[in-house]
Amino acid sequence: MLPSDWSRPSGWVQARVPDPRAVQFWDKDHLVARELHQQFPSSQALCWQRHGILWDVAAVCASGVQWGTAAPVYFGGAVVDVAPEVRQKLFALR
Repeated sequence: MLPSDWSRPSGWVQARVPDPRAVQFWDKDHLVARELHQQFPSSQALCWQRHGILWDVAAVCASGVQWGTAAPVYFGGAVVDVAPEVRQKLFALR
C-alpha cells in the first residue's frame, strides 16, 4: 500500500512475529485485505487503511477457527507497532 511496496517483505520484516504458527502475507492483489475490510467494517476509522483497503494489519485467531465464523482474538496494526501484542496473544493461545 506504500509506494515502496514493490515486492513481498524481507526476512527481517517477517521476523517481527517469529512464531511458527504465524502466517504472513504480501497481499499483492489485496484479496485478503478486501475480505478483512468486509468482515470488519468498523475498521474504517483505523489509520492502516488506504483507498478502502486495509494494510499492515495483524489478526490473531484461535486454533481451529474457520475464516468468517468468529472474530479474531486480536486485530490491530501497524504490525511494527503491535508486534509485541501479537506475540503476547500468540503466547496466550499455546
